[in-house]
Amino acid sequence: MLMSMTGFGTSTLSIPIKNNVLYLTLSLKTLNSRFFESTCKLPYSLNELETVVLKLFKAKLLRGTIFFSIHAHNPSLLKGCVTPSLAMIKQYLQAIQSIKDETNIQGSITLHELINLPHIFEIPEEMLPKESVEIILQEVNRLIQTVNESRAQEGRSLLSDLEQRVRVMQELISQIEPRSLVVLQEKKTAIATMLASLPYQETENKEQHMLTLYGQLDKLDIHEEIFRFKTHLAHFDTVLHTSELEKGKKLDFILQEMFREINTMNAKCNDSHINQQAISIKVELEKAREQVQNIV
Repeated sequence: MLMSMTGFGTSTLSIPIKNNVLYLTLSLKTLNSRFFESTCKLPYSLNELETVVLKLFKAKLLRGTIFFSIHAHNPSLLKGCVTPSLAMIKQYLQAIQSIKDETNIQGSITLHELINLPHIFEIPEEMLPKESVEIILQEVNRLIQTVNESRAQEGRSLLSDLEQRVRVMQELISQIEPRSLVVLQEKKTAIATMLASLPYQETENKEQHMLTLYGQLDKLDIHEEIFRFKTHLAHFDTVLHTSELEKGKKLDFILQEMFREINTMNAKCNDSHINQQAISIKVELEKAREQVQNIV
């Protein structure tokens, strides 16, 4: 099973509060990322939920960039009663008295003038009761399940695409393998012909010529690279179909090894047919890597 890192879910929640109903909209979005990252935007009254929901996201979403928000449609229900800020009022009155003492300006301040000064009143935020918090957490868990269902659905599409990439690469490497043997044999024949055509007087140097020419054969031999590439490809296909959820990084590492082997093949074997097939494999690897970047 493959799980994409991309998913989205939203829900609306109604919570009885203060003989009224508090309406909340919860939104959860996940995007691909190398690590687990999260951003939470919550009303002040729900700040205590942040550490709890982050633990849930880490445990159930595993990897990706997480954007979570709760929007209150009637936020006034989250606030307490309006109260006078007595400390601020006293500071204003003391400041006014200081002005009168220093400047000999006479006069008095009225209640109407006082209440028009900033920060005279306070509207404290109230924490939600425990029962309401539990209702929100239950909804968060349902939202996580919704997001994971959408991630799993996209994961099935990713799996289908990557299976196709594997089949194409299996076909391409199966064409490279016999061709590499032909290229090697052609080079052996050319070397044998070259050695046979050496003049008699150069017989003393024939051994050195043989070492040099046959050394070129080692550079052309890509049998080990083909074997390792096929091994990595089989491992990649196996990991695709394992039951573990978190496998994106493992698949990415395997692709890196496959890139290394195909680049070595392309560099060692100067044959147009093999080079064309190797380039086609690299194209498939690039496409596979793009898809793997979005796997949990």
